[in-house]
Amino acid sequence: MKPAAPESIRAAIIGGTLDGKSTLAAGYVRGYWLRHRLRAIVFDPWKAEKRPVDWGPSAWVTSDFDAFRRAVKNTQNCVIVWDEGTSYGGRDRENTTLFTAIRHHHPVLLFIGHGYATMLPIMRNSLSEVLLAVRDPDDAAEWARLMVDEEVRVLSTRLKQYEFLHKRKHQPCRVLRYTPEELARGITL
Repeated sequence: MKPAAPESIRAAIIGGTLDGKSTLAAGYVRGYWLRHRLRAIVFDPWKAEKRPVDWGPSAWVTSDFDAFRRAVKNTQNCVIVWDEGTSYGGRDRENTTLFTAIRHHHPVLLFIGHGYATMLPIMRNSLSEVLLAVRDPDDAAEWARLMVDEEVRVLSTRLKQYEFLHKRKHQPCRVLRYTPEELARGITL
């Protein structure tokens, strides 16, 4: 019996260096494979580093943005991870068609960036949820405004390392804390 498809998720994972953004996304990639049998297409510009992220057995990972773009447009029903969106295309208007293709052909998008301004407004406004590592007050205020929830501003400035504030539209905020073992086993939103 085929696992049930997850509900549509368009999430931004936002944080600074050493906040655990890519590790969190890799936990979701493994979780959506285990629970829904969804393969992943991952753009990871740092995949050749000495300590690359373990994206799991279901992930096709590339550091070539053009290859990523082609793979996204030529497939359907995958988890899409757009890592380092801050430097690779989140503010590039020509990538709005790529973003639209992801929204229409894939059930899960995880866009990883460093702050509110890393995405064009048209992309931010299409998000169903955000996962925020600790934010400075100005960035937190922007996310609170976008998600129409003042609690986002308050709570996201108080997080510890490896904690994320999860805010899904029209639902209350919740703080997520995962152990390395939980992430290795796989998680889902």
